[in-house]
Amino acid sequence: MKKVWKFLAGVFGFERLTKYETDYLHDANVRSCSYMGFIVVSLEIWMLIRQSYSKILPKYQKGGDLFELTVKYTSKYWLFLLIGLGLMLFCLFYHRDKRLTKGKFVTLLVVGSACMLYTAVLKLESFTKTSDAVTPVMAGIMNAMLVTIYVFLFVIGAAIVTYACLNYFRGKRVVILEHVAVTGFTLVCLAFGVFVSYSDFWGGKEIICFLTMVIYVGCLLIYRPYITLLILGSSFFGFYRILLTYNTGASFKAQEVEISGVMHKIISGDAVNYVTFFISLTTICFAIYHGRLVEARKSKALEKSAKEDQLTGLYNYGYFSELAQNAIRNITGDPSRHVLLFIDVHNFKAFNDQRGFEAGDRFLISIGRHIADVFSGSLYGRQADDHFVVLTGTEGLTERLDRLNALVSDYDDEILLGVNCGGYHLNANDEDPRVCIDRARYAAHLIKNRFQTVYIEYDQTMSEAYRKRLYVINNIDNAVEQGWIVPFYQPVVWSDTEQVCGCEVLARWMDPTYGQLFPNEFIPVLEEYRLIHKLDRAIFEAACRDLRAALDAGKPVVPVSLNFSRLDFELMDAVGELDGLVKKYGLEKDLIHVEVTESALTDNYAKLNEAINRIKELGYSLWLDDFGSGYSSLNVLKDYQFDVIKIDMRFLSNLENNEKAKTLIDCIIKMANRINMLTLTEGVETKVQAEFLNNVGCNRLQGYLFGKPIPKEAFYDRIDKGELVVSEKRL
Repeated sequence: MKKVWKFLAGVFGFERLTKYETDYLHDANVRSCSYMGFIVVSLEIWMLIRQSYSKILPKYQKGGDLFELTVKYTSKYWLFLLIGLGLMLFCLFYHRDKRLTKGKFVTLLVVGSACMLYTAVLKLESFTKTSDAVTPVMAGIMNAMLVTIYVFLFVIGAAIVTYACLNYFRGKRVVILEHVAVTGFTLVCLAFGVFVSYSDFWGGKEIICFLTMVIYVGCLLIYRPYITLLILGSSFFGFYRILLTYNTGASFKAQEVEISGVMHKIISGDAVNYVTFFISLTTICFAIYHGRLVEARKSKALEKSAKEDQLTGLYNYGYFSELAQNAIRNITGDPSRHVLLFIDVHNFKAFNDQRGFEAGDRFLISIGRHIADVFSGSLYGRQADDHFVVLTGTEGLTERLDRLNALVSDYDDEILLGVNCGGYHLNANDEDPRVCIDRARYAAHLIKNRFQTVYIEYDQTMSEAYRKRLYVINNIDNAVEQGWIVPFYQPVVWSDTEQVCGCEVLARWMDPTYGQLFPNEFIPVLEEYRLIHKLDRAIFEAACRDLRAALDAGKPVVPVSLNFSRLDFELMDAVGELDGLVKKYGLEKDLIHVEVTESALTDNYAKLNEAINRIKELGYSLWLDDFGSGYSSLNVLKDYQFDVIKIDMRFLSNLENNEKAKTLIDCIIKMANRINMLTLTEGVETKVQAEFLNNVGCNRLQGYLFGKPIPKEAFYDRIDKGELVVSEKRL
């Protein structure tokens, strides 16, 4: 039984709607009312023209008074024109969240006041009088309809004026006045249809005006089904009863009625058609209502997805930025008392790895709730992943962040969790929240692995670094085109002879504004913003071009090793680019060594495996860079065939006093020899280190002991001076 009642309640519109759904249906009715207003304005203009040509002009030419004729034949049309114009403008100017401008306010005030004034001063000549052709009952019905129309027209005009004043002067949106205007207009249209069609019925005409009006009202102005049923049912039944006044209330059956000397027949089939029309129109109204309700729910879902983060329910970053920009513009007082926060979660990746993605999602939802609780009354949202953003006041900020950190830390007893937060204090009301958040994020990044530090503020020192960071991002293309990206060469020597057997190509940025930029100033930034492939391709080509120039000049040529970033394999066809450059400059492939960092091999296994196999198939020497720099996986050595392993320089730290380091290096070299791989140790700075490495069998050495990275000209100058001796042996 409950299901039946629920179904019927839904069909007839008794179900409880959300505020969004109610507002959506109301807004749709207001828009529809603007169309109705336009229809009325158009019809009244046409009727004024028609009356002027058919009645006023002929009578005026016969000596009639133009003013009296105009009042007699067009007063009602002018009134309907005014009210149609008023409703149309009221609906066009309607906006739920905005005040009326001065121009719109004055327009509505004038039109609404004119409607009220015009209705109040209409003369009695406009009412129907009893005559031989018009019975007292007929005249009474006509005048009752006309009075009803005038009353509602006056009410609509008053509603427009009152609404305009309250909205303009006090910024209030009085919803009841909106409903009064729309509903009043509905009743005016229906009463007008009854008035005209009843008059037409006297002359034996069809009741087209009434049918037209109920179609307009039913299909454009959509109320809840039970209200629609009430309005249309009352209109149809009332008009049906009015028609029966021709025969003093006799039943609607076949009969003849004399009207102005003409016999008319009302047949029972007309009653059937009349009822059928009512049922059909009511069904259409129900269908339109439910269609709009479905649209409202879809629109709400779309609007929600456009504003909310799907997982946490907080504002998404796009909508947060929009709200933050408006909030910043409306700040009164000192803007610096407000701060934009970027909140990152310590160890979230480890939590995801150990607990799984579903648990990770629940963790993020929990963090969202904590942020909403800690920063209640502030503006907050989720940027992406485990990153959240907040616009809040500075009062009690440290305490609130400590509380948030404690809540996050207590989430799991086994995994070390917490938050690190960067803050940016506003300086003015026109700052872009996205830029501010990026600065806060930059600050937060500086304490990413410092669990004891919860909060850091963006300051002037960071500002300089941040500006340089933005400069790198915005000028990488220009740097490549203008030749600011320059290769530097650091020699690699045989450990036994210390003769040069190669050199590593390292990038330097010779900038006209900042001077020389070092790799740590631009490479991490380009990797973070996925632009590193532009730099690497420029270095590849510069190195190949320098090799070609040395060959053409008859200078001693040594092989070069080129560093491939992990992202190079994602952002470009790195192997294809290199092979194309080698062919372009006509180089032998043994002059090119490809270096891939150990950490790169932990990501995107399939794609990297394919690229590395291709490097080997094309005949290039493949080197494993930074072995032992982080965590070393022997699977890397098992799964890939490297020609050279580059042992990370950190193994040489305090080598003279660290026997474990010596033992590990010795073991790595012996292991490499057994799996047919050569070894190279980088970071060699002392003779003691070089002698030890030579004694344990390391094949090649690289470091400041043999030379720092220097430009091409300086590199060949050292060769010319005999400071560097090029070995005839390459492998």
